[in-house]
Amino acid sequence: MRILAAGGPSLSAYRESGGYRGLEQVRGDEGGGLRAELVTSGLRGRGGAAFPVATKWAAALAQPPPRYVVVNGAEDEPGSLKDRYLLATRPHLILDGALCSAAALEAGHVVCYVNEEAVEPLARTAAAIAEVQADGLAGDVELTLVAAPAAYVAGEDSCALECIEGREKPQPRAKPPFPAEHGIEGHPTAVSNVETLAHVALIARHGAAWFKELGTRGYPGTLLVTLPSGCARPGVYEVPGGTPFGDVLEQCGGGPAGAAFRGAQVGGPAAGWLPATDFDVPLDPEALSVRGGMLGCAAVRLLPEDRCAVDAVAEVERFFAAESCGKCPLCRSETQFFDRVLAGLRDNKGIKEAHLDKALELAGVAATGTDCALARFPAAPLRTAREHFPEDFAAHLDGTDCGRAHHGSAMSISGWPPPWL
Repeated sequence: MRILAAGGPSLSAYRESGGYRGLEQVRGDEGGGLRAELVTSGLRGRGGAAFPVATKWAAALAQPPPRYVVVNGAEDEPGSLKDRYLLATRPHLILDGALCSAAALEAGHVVCYVNEEAVEPLARTAAAIAEVQADGLAGDVELTLVAAPAAYVAGEDSCALECIEGREKPQPRAKPPFPAEHGIEGHPTAVSNVETLAHVALIARHGAAWFKELGTRGYPGTLLVTLPSGCARPGVYEVPGGTPFGDVLEQCGGGPAGAAFRGAQVGGPAAGWLPATDFDVPLDPEALSVRGGMLGCAAVRLLPEDRCAVDAVAEVERFFAAESCGKCPLCRSETQFFDRVLAGLRDNKGIKEAHLDKALELAGVAATGTDCALARFPAAPLRTAREHFPEDFAAHLDGTDCGRAHHGSAMSISGWPPPWL
């Protein structure tokens, strides 16, 4: 355990674990050492896209100052609790990584952007900021805290900037330019996920070679996985990159709490479904992509044997339709169409194969004409569920009883605290 073993919530507890020592080194050499170590480390963002952090930093450094660092703690993926857990239990680890990033990027501003409904993580972050400021650790860096709206698009990097700038109705921005080039008030802004910044702090302290001792060549280090209540031991677990998914379910989660699993989405509701026969897949972005899945933020959603796959997909599509911000007409019409088709199929309202095909066709059109990635999300859950659980779809297309449970439930962004904490 690396991230989850790095100190506690208070400044004194964090310092006892070696906290902020790396920051002193980064400031001592004006960030050059950390910039080099980050390239060598191969650290990829843990927010969902797995984008190389060093590449983002290079884009920001190519633009003139002033520069900003944003700690993205909106955590809007249903089922994901890792960032809230870190902010509630390791806030100084995150601030350490943010201040190290600011030193390496010659940034004078750090903005902590935390989900407004995560009351304890928000309060712990505020307390940690106050401790850092009182101790003088922030130096000349301005540290601020902004509450993020509890909305799915609010965690998208450019939408986060809109919220930070105080827009009444924040929406994703058209790209390019990207935030690293043109962010807060037009200045270069490195937006990084909470877990990503935890890794930055530890790389600053221990170096790239230490970081790469775990994980794979393509996905080095560890990652945090959120296992849901369908497991016997739900919670947030730290595992090396490349760990087989099935091992995480069994060794960390203790296997199923009830009925056996027949499928899973690993990266949140936008991920493609994996059948149980593919649970040997490594937790690695490319390995999961080959099998039709997605690592994303490693928030796991499970399909037990006794639940209907059509019902599970309908729940996803209802969420995307509800959370579309409405800015892009293609996204709005696509997500609403998916919602109507899947709800109609679940409820045996005469939906045909042609409607499902049309939904996927519409998704292909919408994916290239919108300002954020949400329009790309509805397709994979439907496409992979049809492939791996055809018997459920066949029964509903025939208007018969599939023999499995229909929850008819609404998916929501996870609150705090989780029931298992």
